[in-house]
Amino acid sequence: MKILTFGEALELQEEISRDAAGRLNMLGRQILSRGFARTYIAPSLDHLSRGKGVPGLFSSDGLQGAWFDRAEHYAQMLTAVARSGEQRPVATLVQELATQGGRRREHMYATLLHNLRFAFSTLQGCAQPAPTAAPAAALLQTPSLELQGPNEPLEAGCTRLHAALTQSFGSIAEFRTLLLNSSLAQSGDGFTWLVARCAGDTGDALAYDKLFVFNTYNAGSPHAVSRVEHFKRVVKTETEPKPMDGTKEAVQNLQYKATTRYYPLLAIDASPKSWLHDYGVFGKAAYLDRVWESTNWTAVESRLPQQRSETFI
Repeated sequence: MKILTFGEALELQEEISRDAAGRLNMLGRQILSRGFARTYIAPSLDHLSRGKGVPGLFSSDGLQGAWFDRAEHYAQMLTAVARSGEQRPVATLVQELATQGGRRREHMYATLLHNLRFAFSTLQGCAQPAPTAAPAAALLQTPSLELQGPNEPLEAGCTRLHAALTQSFGSIAEFRTLLLNSSLAQSGDGFTWLVARCAGDTGDALAYDKLFVFNTYNAGSPHAVSRVEHFKRVVKTETEPKPMDGTKEAVQNLQYKATTRYYPLLAIDASPKSWLHDYGVFGKAAYLDRVWESTNWTAVESRLPQQRSETFI
């Protein structure tokens, strides 16, 4: 065993101290980095509870798979792919990352989480019995021809929403048919949206001129920035320009101006993950009928901006 001199012992002690300090600095940086990393958690909705389901719409197991499991999964995946050090709400990520291809996965999970929460935020339940799996004969069932159905907005005292819907779609019956059939036509994951087109070239969210219904698929978003980019890609695939007739095509192209914004009011989750457990493979139409009866129209009307005084396009 070698006996160190006083100078050698002092030098060894300094070397050990430097090594320990370096390790502590590295550990501190790791802890600091983790401390500032954004951790996303599944959103909570006051009217949805584990083990209770939604009356007339979801059983407890159906709600667990349709809402809780999916929200937790999307939140975990968003945390895994999010950039550390950024403290941004999910709704902000949906809009800001829509055109950033390098952060596509982050935008995808943020959009899925945001869309799911938005769709379930207006589902209050209904007085119907618990859902059951629909038989194959449900596919051949004749649609109802009644002009007035249950749970219309006017029944909830939503006069402003009722007026906006009838002005944009002709009647509540026509709006209901368009909304539910649009969702029924989706064969996979996606959402059906009721949106208000913000009035003016400035995209002012406080005024609108017309309501629309359209579908988004997978992680699609109703915000205009995503739709404009999609429209630009479609235009690039056109090999020959088509003549503009100045009427119908001009009005259609107006919807895709970069300054046009669409303000979401209502969303329906069309994914089989929401309806397959409780309604069976033939029960999507029955599920959509229950969604209509379970919709909280007061919450939908609270999102409706002020109407612009000009005539609708």
